[in-house]
Parts: sequence; C-alpha cells; structure tokens
Amino acid sequence: MNLDFNSTQSTRYLQVYDYYRDLIAAGRLMPGTKIPSIRRCAVQLGLSRTTIETAYLCLAADGYIISRPQSGYYVTDRAVTAPRTADRKSAAAPEKKILYNFTSNNVDADSFDFNLWRRYIKSTLRQDARMLTYGEPQGEYELREVICRYVMSKRNAVCRPENIVVGAGSQVLLNILCPLIRDRGNVCFRDTRFAQGMVIFEDYGFDVEKERENASVLYMTPSHMTSLGDVMSVEKRLALLKECAAHDRLIIEDDYDNEFRYFSKPIPCLQGLAGGENVVYLSTFSKLLLPSIRLSFMILPDSLLPLYEQKKALYNQTASKSEQLALCQFLRDGHLDSQIRKLKRLYAGKAKTLSTLLEVAFGTRAQVYMGESVFLVHLKINCSLSSDELCDRAAADGILVFPIHKTGKKSEGYAHIALSCCEVPAEKFPDAVDRLRRVLSDSL
Repeated sequence: MNLDFNSTQSTRYLQVYDYYRDLIAAGRLMPGTKIPSIRRCAVQLGLSRTTIETAYLCLAADGYIISRPQSGYYVTDRAVTAPRTADRKSAAAPEKKILYNFTSNNVDADSFDFNLWRRYIKSTLRQDARMLTYGEPQGEYELREVICRYVMSKRNAVCRPENIVVGAGSQVLLNILCPLIRDRGNVCFRDTRFAQGMVIFEDYGFDVEKERENASVLYMTPSHMTSLGDVMSVEKRLALLKECAAHDRLIIEDDYDNEFRYFSKPIPCLQGLAGGENVVYLSTFSKLLLPSIRLSFMILPDSLLPLYEQKKALYNQTASKSEQLALCQFLRDGHLDSQIRKLKRLYAGKAKTLSTLLEVAFGTRAQVYMGESVFLVHLKINCSLSSDELCDRAAADGILVFPIHKTGKKSEGYAHIALSCCEVPAEKFPDAVDRLRRVLSDSL
C-alpha cells in the first residue's frame, strides 16, 4: 500500500479509509471481494488495530464495505449502483451505436465453408497420438512442405521447408526475427500504418527511420503499396533489390494479400526475384480462411538459418497443432484455390454492388471506383468537408468509413474516403448508403 503515515495532512485512519474507498470506486476491488481482516491489515501497515477498525467502521458507515459475522469485511456494490457525478454524466450520453462498419477486417459470413473446416478439424483430432505432444517450434514439418510447394508455385518464392517458420500471426514471427537481425539497428516501414509491427522493432531497440536511405532494414508491402491497393511493378521490384544489395539492406516482404487483385495477375514476390537471398518473406492464411485461424509463416534466407537453428528450441510454437494439421490436409486436397476463387467472386460482387449504389446516391457529385484490392471501394465527394470531417460525421450516425487523406485538410475541393465491403452484408448496403447520403446532404 502506498500510504504516507508521516504526513500531517490527514490522520492515519482517514488515509486507510481514502485508500480503500478509491480502490472500490475505481473498480479495482470488485463487489463481493473480501478485504484483509483488521488484524492482518494492522500487521501489514504497522498500525494499531484500533486505527484499522476505525477506518473500516467509516467505510461500512458510508456503504463501501459490509461486515459479515464470523467471516470478515466484504466490498459492496455501492460503486456500481451509485456512480459518482462524472459517471452519471457519461452514462447519460452513451456512445453512438455502430450500425455499419466499413473499416473492419472481419469477413463475410458466406466467405467460408465452416462445415468443410469442421471435417478437417475432426479428422485431425482423431489422431490421438499426435495430440498428446507439443507442436514443433518451427511448425509441423508436413505443413511446411505443403506451404513450400504452394509459395513456389503461386508466388514464385525460392525456399525449402527448412526455411519456413510457422506462427500464430505476423507479430509472433517478428518477435522471432528481431533477435536474429538485432545488429542491424534501424528499420524503415514503407507502410507506416502497421503500428503493431513498428512497436515490436522499437521494443527490441531498433530505431524506426522515416527515410529508407537511413535504414539497414526495409519493411515493404509490395502487393499493397498504398491504401488504393497499388502493386509495385516488376521493374520497381528489381530496382529495389539492386539498390538494397548495393547498400546491404535487408528486406522484410509482407505479402499479406497478394492473391486479391482485380486487374492484374499476382506478380513474383521480391523473395523469388532475389533468389531467396537478403529477403525475409511474411504471409498469412488468416485473410484467405478466417481471422480467428491465426496461421502465418515466415521464410528465412539461408544466411539467417544457422542463428535461428541455435535459438529455435527456446521458442514455443504459438499456432495450434490441430489447426496446422487440418490446414495441411486442406491445402493438399486443393481447397485453398477454390477458396480464393470463392472469395474473389464474393467480394468483387459486393464491391460492384456497393459502387453502383454509391453512384446512384451521389450522382455527378462523386467519383466511385474500385482500387486494385478486391475489398475496397473508393468514394471522392465534391463537398465542403475534409476527409476526416466526413468520417467523423458518418461515425456520429453509426457508419464507420476511413479517410484516405489523414491530414484533416481539404484537397482539391473533395473528400476522399474508402469503404471495405468485407463485414457488412450486401443486403444492408442500400440502407447504409442512404444514411451516408443523408448525413452529407447539407455539405454537398
């Protein structure tokens, strides 16, 4: 307890009273919690039992605690049932309910065959002997074999199963990677929106640079260079690889949505164009399957393998062994290709439906178009609001969209926002678009 019994500002029993009252009011002592007995509290604080008893009697008199015979003192629900004035004010103005979330990375309920996945999970769980052991730190070898064939075939990667590390999400894999490249010291993120990745590097002592010329590690998303979903061309990829080789820069290639292209075929990954050297490749199956299936993988270049081999026994596998084995058979049976085709049809159809509704609603006052990414629809509106102001006004009416211009300044007389068609069901689009139009009617 952080109490100052040498202070002349308050008597000791009032200090004890204030201490417990504040804990209860802040919710750190929940209703029904038993507090220390008078004797125990007196020993802990080095005070007399009379002082503690006086404080407890005051707490009981004000309704914060109650005495139960032969049991002790317990916290009441006063702090819950009788909130303070500030709490009443906040309760009187509850947050606006979100009706339509067009910023979500969640998926459409029709995007995944749950029955099919259940069959693979059940088949895995019948392998009793394998379920009795922990998973391999690097990931189940047979899954790494299948992933190796997949990325070599679909993404032109260059690797062996030994180069692949499986984990429950990209952050987990970055926690494995950072100690292997700690001596490089600084990193530059091409996409500064990936705050979850940046904080990991900072936690390991890396300096996050704004300009790539000052960094020895580049974190790149070549298949999603901008919020519009623009893809880095082959020419630019080759030029980047040449530049990084000349300056001994390591590239981390985050290829999280390479499969989702509207107008172009997937381009060979940087890792493959570099022959597997000087590039760490990251990707995930969460986008293709379900966000709750946290299965990602990393391809390490041969130069980092010896150091990883020394340390890998110290890392526990974070991805579920049963899900790894289920995914392995899922991939072997060719379901991933059909899943990708299904997702493209579903989200392309939803994006076109949303685009048509926006065009009808806003007419000549707006430009509506789909970027390279399957998921996003872009809306440029000729209005008096900035992009951020438009998003704030929409959010106040229960519609979440996100701004493309994040500075809050108006640009060329229009506001530019984007809407992800993933989570919101298509049958809800008409009402959502009508609400958005009404929200902005006075600023058009």
